[in-house]
Amino acid sequence: MRYLVGIDLGTSGLKAAVFHPDGALLGLGRATNRYEAGPAGWAEQDPRMWWAGCCEAVRVALAGAGVRAGQVGGVGVCGFHHCPVFLDEQGSPVRPTVVTHDGRLAESLAGLERSGVLAEVARLSGSRVVTGHFPPIYHLVRSRDAQALEQTRWILLAKDYLRFRLTGVIGTELCDATGTHLVAMPGQEWCVELCALLGVPRDKLPAIGRASEVAGYVTVEAARDTGLETGTPVVYGGGDSHCALVGLGVAGSGEAGLLLGTNSTLRASFAGPVTPPEQALWVQQHVVEGRFTVSASSMAGSSVLSWFREACTGEGPAGAGSYGELESQAARAPAGCDGLLFHPYLYGERSPFYNPEARGAFLGIGHWHGREHLVRSVLEGVAFAIANCMDAIQAVAHHRGESVGCLRTGRSGGSRLVLWRQIIADALDQSLEVADVEEPGCLGAALLAGVGAGEYESLESAIERTVRITAQSLPAPEVAALYRDRRRAFNEAYQALEAHLYGGGGE
Repeated sequence: MRYLVGIDLGTSGLKAAVFHPDGALLGLGRATNRYEAGPAGWAEQDPRMWWAGCCEAVRVALAGAGVRAGQVGGVGVCGFHHCPVFLDEQGSPVRPTVVTHDGRLAESLAGLERSGVLAEVARLSGSRVVTGHFPPIYHLVRSRDAQALEQTRWILLAKDYLRFRLTGVIGTELCDATGTHLVAMPGQEWCVELCALLGVPRDKLPAIGRASEVAGYVTVEAARDTGLETGTPVVYGGGDSHCALVGLGVAGSGEAGLLLGTNSTLRASFAGPVTPPEQALWVQQHVVEGRFTVSASSMAGSSVLSWFREACTGEGPAGAGSYGELESQAARAPAGCDGLLFHPYLYGERSPFYNPEARGAFLGIGHWHGREHLVRSVLEGVAFAIANCMDAIQAVAHHRGESVGCLRTGRSGGSRLVLWRQIIADALDQSLEVADVEEPGCLGAALLAGVGAGEYESLESAIERTVRITAQSLPAPEVAALYRDRRRAFNEAYQALEAHLYGGGGE
């Protein structure tokens, strides 16, 4: 029996999981990522911390699964998109990595916009640029730390650094590469013109591989640190959200996945190149060969429910399993919350408003509203934000003469809450399928490793063998109709507030 290991690097933590080839999760290890000390608003991390956490998490996962190193057939790695890692000739980081929610990036993006570069980058790459993307991050480092760039030999992405530490091989892959806006899609190589626009030396960018292609093999040093066996194949992998799509079984054209984590992200898969009207969304190539993805993201997700629990209930931080009481309370309030609305923009907003200055608000509070209304309005507010994202993706699909017919989520993050899934299905007026997977990113990375190691004939056959749909939330017509009206008021109220309180938008 040959087992598979999937590693998923996020900004807040890292997970490593061991899977049976049939998709069963056998062992899971975790590590927490912290930010470097610095001025308020900065968000930087030391890549060497990721590697230390990876080594520990893999060891824990192997031990929990009861799997020996020699029984692992392949390793796949995924990680957060967009954030460049700068390495010197010896492969050591020359500076910390700026991650997507660094407070300096709004001004960096504005600088690119003022220079006229931003519009041209969006036009050539075929994808919108927002604050957490590669161009403003690179521009920030280039303008404030030129010495680091002089010392840099290689510019990688986050998960590429982990794969480098595992194999000693420098490289990236197509999914993450297109997320940098340095590939003119549907091209598959670095674009000289885009590199010149952003001042990125082409010779510092690595070769681009394919997600399920074997990139290298576990070195003696990495085997000692992780507990894996020397010579175990490691594939290129992909971006975390794209590997999560694979873990949810989203590979066909007109299929979409909902990742209800700290933020809410909708990504839809399409066959062949995608051109959003006016670059209103961001586009990447999928880890599935020949597929392109369109993404719309809200800054509102389970983080908003966590805020409510801590700020409005007096209870301390807790994991996702501690939200059962909030869900029970929300279930006691009617759909529409007897007129109460909640804007969930505690961290600004992306699609469709693109305004980092957007803020949250309870609207229409009356003396008859109780705690159950407040909780449900939070769930509904996030659902309305997700529905706004789906509108944007459906517009792209309709532009192609298609529609997004299949929407899937997993059993992780906010998707664990049955009531929340139902509210989302009603707000979107679309069925929501639930895949029986708790770590879709790790599973997707492991399936890529299985294809590269020869366990599966193709990624599609891997999905067919491992991904099981075990539940479905169907929209109730009367609630969907109510939510259409409530979301119209939700958006109109936001636009009125933005004009007077939140700046002009335009992230």
